[in-house]
Amino acid sequence: MKILSKWLRTAALYFITVILLQGCVVYDLKNPVTLNQAFEQQKKVKVKTNTYETMKYRHISFEDGQFYGVNKKSGEFIRVPLDNTDIIQVFVQNKSASTWVTVAVIAVPIIALAIIAIVLSQDSIIDPDFLSGAN
Repeated sequence: MKILSKWLRTAALYFITVILLQGCVVYDLKNPVTLNQAFEQQKKVKVKTNTYETMKYRHISFEDGQFYGVNKKSGEFIRVPLDNTDIIQVFVQNKSASTWVTVAVIAVPIIALAIIAIVLSQDSIIDPDFLSGAN
């Protein structure tokens, strides 16, 4: 029973870490690009339309003179035609910022929890009279 419990705890920690590492996508909002540049870069894309809708795609494809936003749904790639006249801005993923944000979102809380655990585990650092409010 102890082995199963330990294995389940390890598996849960593994899956939590995997989910957290996939989380953050940061777009380069300071440098909008054209659809052609987004197609060449083959990165995740955020498209803003003139109706102020924001659409996100895995990448931009170009076939037969038409740009498409590509997403994956139920294991299949779905292409959505994009009209140049309806698009205000196109932003591509900033991979280095995405990596740093993901690491920071995971690392900062873990480091903070580790420091708190170390401080609370050392009896000599914390005065019991201070915690109880005794003078």
